[in-house]
Amino acid sequence: MGLTMGARYGIDPPPDAGSLSTLPLVLGAGILVLGGGLVAGGFAVLGDVPRSRLITGVLSGLAAALAAVGTILVTVSPPPDAVLAIALTAAALVFGVAAILLLRPRR
Repeated sequence: MGLTMGARYGIDPPPDAGSLSTLPLVLGAGILVLGGGLVAGGFAVLGDVPRSRLITGVLSGLAAALAAVGTILVTVSPPPDAVLAIALTAAALVFGVAAILLLRPRR
Protein backbone atom coordinates (compact mmCIF):
# COMPACT_ATOMS: atom_id res chain seq x y z
CA MET A 1 0.00 0.00 0.00
CA GLY A 2 2.69 2.48 0.95
CA LEU A 3 4.71 1.92 -2.22
CA THR A 4 1.89 2.78 -4.60
CA MET A 5 0.22 5.70 -2.82
CA GLY A 6 2.06 8.34 -4.85
CA ALA A 7 1.13 6.66 -8.12
CA ARG A 8 -2.52 6.46 -7.19
CA TYR A 9 -3.10 9.96 -5.81
CA GLY A 10 -0.37 12.13 -7.36
CA ILE A 11 0.41 15.32 -5.46
CA ASP A 12 -2.73 15.50 -3.29
CA PRO A 13 -2.75 13.30 -0.17
CA PRO A 14 -5.23 10.42 -0.15
CA PRO A 15 -8.48 10.80 1.75
CA ASP A 16 -8.23 9.92 5.47
CA ALA A 17 -4.43 9.67 5.28
CA GLY A 18 -4.17 9.49 9.07
CA SER A 19 -6.04 6.17 9.25
CA LEU A 20 -3.72 4.49 6.75
CA SER A 21 -0.95 3.94 9.29
CA THR A 22 -2.85 1.51 11.55
CA LEU A 23 -4.16 -1.05 9.08
CA PRO A 24 -0.84 -1.70 7.29
CA LEU A 25 0.88 -2.06 10.67
CA VAL A 26 -1.60 -4.67 11.90
CA LEU A 27 -1.65 -6.55 8.58
CA GLY A 28 2.14 -6.46 8.37
CA ALA A 29 2.41 -7.97 11.85
CA GLY A 30 -0.07 -10.69 10.83
CA ILE A 31 1.90 -11.49 7.70
CA LEU A 32 5.09 -11.63 9.78
CA VAL A 33 3.48 -14.13 12.18
CA LEU A 34 2.16 -16.20 9.25
CA GLY A 35 5.60 -16.25 7.60
CA GLY A 36 7.26 -17.25 10.87
CA GLY A 37 4.73 -20.02 11.32
CA LEU A 38 5.36 -21.32 7.81
CA VAL A 39 9.13 -21.33 8.35
CA ALA A 40 8.81 -23.04 11.73
CA GLY A 41 6.32 -25.50 10.23
CA GLY A 42 8.75 -26.36 7.44
CA PHE A 43 11.47 -27.14 9.96
CA ALA A 44 8.99 -29.15 12.04
CA VAL A 45 7.97 -31.23 9.00
CA LEU A 46 11.62 -31.88 8.19
CA GLY A 47 12.21 -32.85 11.82
CA ASP A 48 9.25 -35.24 11.70
CA VAL A 49 7.44 -33.58 14.62
CA PRO A 50 4.00 -35.14 15.28
CA ARG A 51 1.07 -33.25 13.66
CA SER A 52 3.40 -30.77 12.01
CA ARG A 53 2.08 -31.67 8.56
CA LEU A 54 -1.46 -30.77 9.62
CA ILE A 55 -0.55 -27.40 11.13
CA THR A 56 1.77 -26.45 8.28
CA GLY A 57 -0.82 -27.55 5.72
CA VAL A 58 -3.47 -25.37 7.35
CA LEU A 59 -1.09 -22.39 7.45
CA SER A 60 -0.22 -22.98 3.80
CA GLY A 61 -3.91 -23.12 2.90
CA LEU A 62 -4.47 -19.85 4.77
CA ALA A 63 -1.59 -18.25 2.85
CA ALA A 64 -3.08 -19.50 -0.43
CA ALA A 65 -6.49 -18.06 0.45
CA LEU A 66 -4.98 -14.71 1.42
CA ALA A 67 -2.99 -14.59 -1.82
CA ALA A 68 -6.13 -15.37 -3.82
CA VAL A 69 -8.05 -12.60 -2.06
CA GLY A 70 -5.12 -10.26 -2.69
CA THR A 71 -5.19 -11.14 -6.38
CA ILE A 72 -8.86 -10.23 -6.58
CA LEU A 73 -8.37 -6.98 -4.67
CA VAL A 74 -5.42 -5.93 -6.84
CA THR A 75 -7.32 -6.73 -10.02
CA VAL A 76 -10.51 -4.81 -9.18
CA SER A 77 -8.87 -1.68 -7.71
CA PRO A 78 -8.19 1.10 -10.20
CA PRO A 79 -5.64 1.10 -11.80
CA PRO A 80 -5.12 -2.67 -11.85
CA ASP A 81 -1.54 -3.81 -11.36
CA ALA A 82 -0.91 -6.77 -13.66
CA VAL A 83 2.56 -7.64 -12.30
CA LEU A 84 1.36 -7.80 -8.71
CA ALA A 85 -1.72 -9.81 -9.75
CA ILE A 86 0.47 -12.37 -11.55
CA ALA A 87 2.82 -12.63 -8.56
CA LEU A 88 -0.07 -13.13 -6.14
CA THR A 89 -1.65 -15.72 -8.44
CA ALA A 90 1.63 -17.66 -8.55
CA ALA A 91 1.90 -17.46 -4.74
CA ALA A 92 -1.68 -18.71 -4.37
CA LEU A 93 -0.94 -21.61 -6.68
CA VAL A 94 2.28 -22.58 -4.88
CA PHE A 95 0.78 -22.35 -1.39
CA GLY A 96 -2.36 -24.18 -2.53
CA VAL A 97 -0.38 -27.09 -3.96
CA ALA A 98 1.75 -27.20 -0.80
CA ALA A 99 -1.41 -27.33 1.32
CA ILE A 100 -2.81 -30.19 -0.77
CA LEU A 101 0.43 -32.15 -0.49
CA LEU A 102 0.76 -31.57 3.25
CA LEU A 103 -2.86 -32.37 4.07
CA ARG A 104 -3.17 -35.57 2.03
CA PRO A 105 -3.28 -38.81 4.01
CA ARG A 106 0.01 -40.61 4.48
CA ARG A 107 0.52 -43.90 2.71
